Amino acid sequence: MPAEPVVGAQAPSVVPLVGPTGWALTVDVEEWYHTCHVPEFVHPERRPRLPQELDRLLPELLDRLAAHGCRATFFTLGEVAARLPRRVREIAAAGHEVASHGFLHRRAGELTVAAFRADVARSQAQLADVVGEAVVGFRAPEWSLRRLDDPRLAVLAELGFRYDSSLAPWPGAGSRRNPWRASLLAWGDGRALPELPPLGLGLWRLPACGWTGRMAGAAAVARAAADHAAAGGLPVLVVHPWEISTRPTPGELTGLARFLHETGRGGYWRVFEELLGSRSWSVLRESVARLQPVPDAAAAEGLAKAAAAGAPWPGWSPAGSASRALGDGG
Repeated sequence: MPAEPVVGAQAPSVVPLVGPTGWALTVDVEEWYHTCHVPEFVHPERRPRLPQELDRLLPELLDRLAAHGCRATFFTLGEVAARLPRRVREIAAAGHEVASHGFLHRRAGELTVAAFRADVARSQAQLADVVGEAVVGFRAPEWSLRRLDDPRLAVLAELGFRYDSSLAPWPGAGSRRNPWRASLLAWGDGRALPELPPLGLGLWRLPACGWTGRMAGAAAVARAAADHAAAGGLPVLVVHPWEISTRPTPGELTGLARFLHETGRGGYWRVFEELLGSRSWSVLRESVARLQPVPDAAAAEGLAKAAAAGAPWPGWSPAGSASRALGDGG
């Protein structure tokens, strides 16, 4: 079934969000073969029998995070939670946040709006059942919501998500028109959703994740995060368990899928360790609770500079936070 077109869909207004958030670490919990560039791998009914490694990689990652006193948001596929519920419960038990990455690792644009809603709701219910608490964050596989006028974004607000982290501010996976900083998306009918985009590198905002982030090195990524925070943004780092494995990929990928998966992966675990040691990383659920709307980007940068100089965030209070604006009393 072809996906529903997004042309002509209503784009929300975009209001910058600022606050004393710190830096956020996120993990996309998926197997090495969950790549949209190999369609038969992401459809379980078409998937050949493939080696799996998350059952081993997740405990190793939790140990690394614990050693550095870092917490993270784990965007977890519903199919992974159904297969490895004990590992997902261990993530939550270690003090990390479990969020949704959809049920199957399929591009949102390949699904009708109704099918997208069903997939996300299924994931949300699966994860909540496993961890025993509400799942409030979402990230689409492969940044595949792509644009502000995608009607699927509003679906997330309808499903009760407190934030989204799907809009990449770079071409290809996203758009330069997407917000590069934490922003509140607001539709004319009253729906609203904080958008927490991934970190970009430099003026061109190249991805600080994936192969470009792996090739850039720890110093460049840390510098980009510091600059982003100084400009009033919330730095959101993205990693995958297979990226920081010290073992070879257990299966074969070819062409573009292999390039995207393997480029810069050798030794990236050392880069990751350095990044973990450079900052106290936190979870998005807590970060979004500290954000509040400001009039424009200039105001956001001014607030950030004042805070960096040691002043309190002027006018900031929990009562004005984005989550309170969405009706969250917690």
